[in-house]
This record gives sequence, structure tokens and C-alpha cells, in this order.
Amino acid sequence: MDFYATLGGTLVAWMAPLLPSETMFYLYLLTAFVLAFGSYVWFSWKAEGARPDAVSHGFLGYVFDRRVWFHASARQDYMYFVLNGLIYYGIVAQMLLVAHVMFGAFGQGLESLFGTRDTAVFEPSTWSALAYTVVVLLAIDLAVWSTHYLQHRIPVLWQFHQVHHSAEVLTPATVYRMHPVDLFFTGFASSGLIALALAGFTYLTLSTPSEITVMNVNAGIFAFYLVGYNLRHSPVWLSYPPWLSYILISPAQHQIHHSVERRHWDRNMGLIFAFWDWLFGTLYVPKGYEKLEFGISKEEPNPFGSVTEFYWKPFRMAWGLVRPAKRPSVPGRTAALGLAGLAAATALLLQTPVFSATRGLPSLHMEELTWTEVADALAQGYDTVIVPTGGVEQNGPHAVLGKHNLIVRHTSGEIAARLGGTLVAPVVAYVPEGATGGTPTDHMRWPGTLSVPDDVFAAVLEHTARSLITHGFTRILFVGDSLWNQAPQAEVAERLSQEWQKDGVTVLHVADYYAANGQLDWLLSDGFDQADIGQHAGLRDTSELMAVSPASVRAAPVAAPPGADAGFDGRPHIATPDLGRKLLALKIEAALRQIRAAEDASG
Repeated sequence: MDFYATLGGTLVAWMAPLLPSETMFYLYLLTAFVLAFGSYVWFSWKAEGARPDAVSHGFLGYVFDRRVWFHASARQDYMYFVLNGLIYYGIVAQMLLVAHVMFGAFGQGLESLFGTRDTAVFEPSTWSALAYTVVVLLAIDLAVWSTHYLQHRIPVLWQFHQVHHSAEVLTPATVYRMHPVDLFFTGFASSGLIALALAGFTYLTLSTPSEITVMNVNAGIFAFYLVGYNLRHSPVWLSYPPWLSYILISPAQHQIHHSVERRHWDRNMGLIFAFWDWLFGTLYVPKGYEKLEFGISKEEPNPFGSVTEFYWKPFRMAWGLVRPAKRPSVPGRTAALGLAGLAAATALLLQTPVFSATRGLPSLHMEELTWTEVADALAQGYDTVIVPTGGVEQNGPHAVLGKHNLIVRHTSGEIAARLGGTLVAPVVAYVPEGATGGTPTDHMRWPGTLSVPDDVFAAVLEHTARSLITHGFTRILFVGDSLWNQAPQAEVAERLSQEWQKDGVTVLHVADYYAANGQLDWLLSDGFDQADIGQHAGLRDTSELMAVSPASVRAAPVAAPPGADAGFDGRPHIATPDLGRKLLALKIEAALRQIRAAEDASG
């Protein structure tokens, strides 16, 4: 890895318009320009509102919209393209040469599993070359989809991937707006799957397989780049017919992937083929033109103020997730640290493992940990505990009584993972649901509901918090998934925070999770009306439950007795798991915003 190799890699990056292996090769740009003209002609016949605004500016104004090409975000793309040539293509790309090591390892593995071959299963031919070309194409696409999915789902990886999503406008140069860590992760996975395909064909044919290429590029990749790849990152809308959009990712579908609209988040992660997204429930097929805004979110589309921040800021944010800031110690922390030390000594004596910061905890849910693992978590800086509250109540004939418990356990785990340094206490399932006795009220009118008075519920919350503080935790978060849980949680949180203020302990009622999560507004803006949504056990609750526990929603519910109140309103029959995932994301984001705002307010 000398100076000349680095310089050569850099020059290759900067000469992208002259290289068929690069997405900005002049031929690919030319065909994209031709397809853009077709898009312009198509939209010229459409009424305003059903077409991009820039169409009214003429063809060149549509394709080369100054508001896009001279935007501050676009200028970041151009500068980043130059700098990444030095950093990624000149140095990091050479690390991908380990593909030949993978090839050797896979080859040895095949021989170990199936024995050494003396004769070929089939002889090299045009058909084997065609098959190998298709397998390589699928291997690349699966690697990109898989790593892309993980980059969206794993918080640490997202810190690097969001560099790409921070683009507020899209140009062909936006494809290069990727952090080197992001590029290395995807490139390493692609190299691995290609090496596996190469090893497999070599093992079957006893010779190095041939690939059908055009200009020394896989024929499938070449065709993909040729049919409008550069429109994926552009102001030009080009969508495919619905049937084809289930097979191939259109430029419009990738633009939707960049949208700040919540309904578009984590959609269309594929590079070439759409069937990976279809199989795993992440496909979004537009019904027509959609006016889009780009960036990470509406609130903060681009958190990177300069190109240099592209490089260092993701590391800082990722470190904040892995190693959250420590909070002041309080009475009980010393005892907890002592327990952690005792656990470590005992583990050495018994030759049993201790979960450390390098190995991670087996779970964030306290009920799934041992006492030594909790003590070790405290020693690592896990100073926060979420106390989730649910309920056991009727939810109509179609949804199980423990709906709230299942949902809040899931969301609390997600919130804890996003916060870092946070554990989740067992769900408090016994909550106020109505009066018991001779004349039951509220949900107690239906069999199966369990209820406790407000003061009993408040006492459970208080003593749960006191238990946690005894062991050294310094922040308790009450997250309630049901209406009647909210007031007692708020009262207990305020009272205990005042009592423990001098000790640096905080108890927070995360009210926004339930009361200010934006679900209703989002559903209304997405075309649902109040009759669809309902209040209890309707569209929202049922969709959320389908997302976290599909078996808990009955496909063929036992009907309510004649004349009896079924116990729900709205239209739960139109609920979907996909809708549930979006609604859960709104709850989780609302909770995180409130918690982080409280952190900022307290310094």
C-alpha cells in the first residue's frame, strides 16, 4: 500500500466519467439524459399537482434545476466526491483485496464438507458463464440489500449511513456521499458473497468461471447502470409500472427511500432487485408521482454543517451510543460497584464468564439477566431503567387481553437500545382499569380484565423506583401504554424527583410516548379518517399488536354474545403489521425526543 497505489486509486475515483465501472460513466449519464427527456414529455401532459413543479420550466429547467444543482447540499456532494477519492478509494478500497483470502477459505470449506473433486459436475460453457454472471449479480445485490438493511436497523451503523441520507437534494454525485465506514462495510460483504460464488463455481467446474461482461463490467450491472441508474439521485421522477416495481427498483422508488416522510422510512433498500424488499416487507411501490423532501428528518434534514463533519461526527455519535456519558454517583452506587467486583472475583474462581463492555449484555430486559450481569451493567455505566406499564384489559374479540404489555415491552426495548446505558424493568401489568365489586365500570365490565386502584398502582411504581435506586440506578423512566396509567405515573415521578433531587436522581414520566406521539395526525394525513381510526382496540392498537405479536390478533375471533358491546371501535379489520411498525416508530421517536430534551434541560 504505497504512495503510487494510493494515487492510482484516487485517480480512478476522479476519472469516474471515463470508466465503465463507475456509475457516472459518460454513457450512463447520456442514457439517463435520454430517459429524463421521456419523463419530461410524459409529465408535460399532466396537470399541475400531478407532476414535478420544475416541468413548467422547460426540459433543461426540469433536468438542471438550479435550486438542486447549486444547493448547499449539492456543493457538499461535489467536495466530498473529491475528498473521498483520497480517503476511501485510495486507501480503504485496497483492504477489499482480502476477497482472495475469502475465496481460498470458501474453497477449503467446500472440500472439507463435500470432499475433493476429481471430475467436474459440468463443463464450462456459455450457459455456465451466463449462470455465473447472474449469480454474481444476485450476490452483489443481496449483499447491498442486507448491509443496507442493517445500516438502517442497527443504531451504531446508522450513525455512519446517515451521511448519505443527509442529502437535502439529489444529484448523480450524491451516490458518492457515503462515509468510508459505510462503504467498507458494504464492500466487504459484497466481496465475501462474490468470493463464495467464485469458490462454488470453481469447485463444480474445476476451473475459474467466466463472466459475461460489457466493457469489462458484469453484463447485468452494465445494463442496470445503462437504464437510468443516475436518475436515482436526481430531480427527475421515473417510476415503473406496479408489476415491474416488484421486480426492479425504479429511480422513483430510490428517491422515496431518501424521503423525510415517515411512511417512506426504511423502504426500498434494494439496489437492483425489488424482490428482496418484497420478501422482507420493506417494499414501497408508488401509485403515481409524489412530491418529496429529502434528508434525515423534517426537523433536521442535514445535521452535518461541513464536509469535514461527514468524517468525524458519525464516530462521535456512534461512541455516544456505545459509551454513554456517566452520571453523578449517588448512595447505593458504591454498593453496586462492590457487587460487581465480587461477581468478577467469583467468576475467576469458578472459571465462569463475566459479561463485560467488550462482550455486551445478553439482554436489556432485567428479567432475562442474572444479578451478576445487572451488577456488571451498573459498573459499565448502565444507570437508567425504563419501567414500562401496560395492563390486562379487554380489547374486543380480536385482540388479546395483554395487548398493552406486549407492545410496551417491545417499544421499551427499542428505546433502551437507542438511548444506550439503559435497562428495562419487567412490565407492570396490574394497572387501573375500572371499579371492581358489585357495579364494575370501564373495562372491568368485560371478563378477563384485571384492575387495581390508582393508589395501589402508584405504590407499585414508587417502590419499584425505590428498589432500583437502592442498587445504584440514577434515572427512572416511566413509559405507559395505557390512558389510565398516565396520571399516577406523572404524580409519582414528580414527587420522587423532588425527594431525590439533592442526590442527583431523576424520575421522568415519559408522557409524549402516549399523549404527543403524532399518530393521529399521521394517520389522518395518510388518508384515514376518524371512523377508521377509532379509539380503543381500533386501527392503531391492532396494527401495533400485529407488528409485535401477530398471533395475538385473532383471524377468526369468537363473536360477542347477541346484544353485547364488542368492546372496540374503529375499523381494526384494516389494520396491518406494516402500519403498526410505522405507528410504533412514532411512539419511540416521541419518547426519545422527550427524554433527550430532559437531558439537555438538566445539563
